[in-house]
Amino acid sequence: MIFRKLIKNTKNFWNWIWNSDSILSWVVALIVIYLFVKFIFFPGLSLIVGSSLPLAGVESSSMDHQIVQDDFRRLTLCGNIYAESEKEHINFEEYWNSCGNWYEEKEISKDIFSEFSLRNGFRKGDIIIVWGRFVPKLGDVIIFKPNLGSLAPRPIIHRIVGIEQDSEGFVFETKGDHNQKQLTSGNNIYNTDETNIREDQIIGKAVFKIPYFGWFKIIVVEFFQKLFG
Repeated sequence: MIFRKLIKNTKNFWNWIWNSDSILSWVVALIVIYLFVKFIFFPGLSLIVGSSLPLAGVESSSMDHQIVQDDFRRLTLCGNIYAESEKEHINFEEYWNSCGNWYEEKEISKDIFSEFSLRNGFRKGDIIIVWGRFVPKLGDVIIFKPNLGSLAPRPIIHRIVGIEQDSEGFVFETKGDHNQKQLTSGNNIYNTDETNIREDQIIGKAVFKIPYFGWFKIIVVEFFQKLFG
């Protein structure tokens, strides 16, 4: 009897949330969605993909293969400065003409790069699906925790461009596809070093991108930063 009453009350509550037009029902619906995502959806997805960060929102243009505006309002790609009239869609061949020299100096040819996953990079505002059960290899796009001395507020998502091994294990180097060079301590505002990444810093590997779905979060975060910053 108590069970039937509980079922009935649950159905009535559920019907009120989704069918009522009251402000209170909207507030309760948002709370229910938040609780579901935080305590059911994300933990379940983390279990499936084997990573503590199953979905990552891209908040910078460091992996973009297009000409985009930097923090100084310049149009750039791999350190090259462009005029507004030159801003157009860049294909892989054009990207390599602008950015390939750095990789070739690392003995990563165009043919090797073209076989990498997500070879065309991704853009600010994209959502990345992260896989945690993998062995890192050259060309993988990984999400990793910044070094201890870094002021970066969130994990970084860049491409592996070098792998070495020492007495403590494997050491990975990464680079943002859009960036002119690698981040090293002292050459960026966050004091981040991406040339000495250990396995325990790696959160997962980017396996798929969902374009634009992360823009809502970026707009909200940037709004509050301007409002209270």
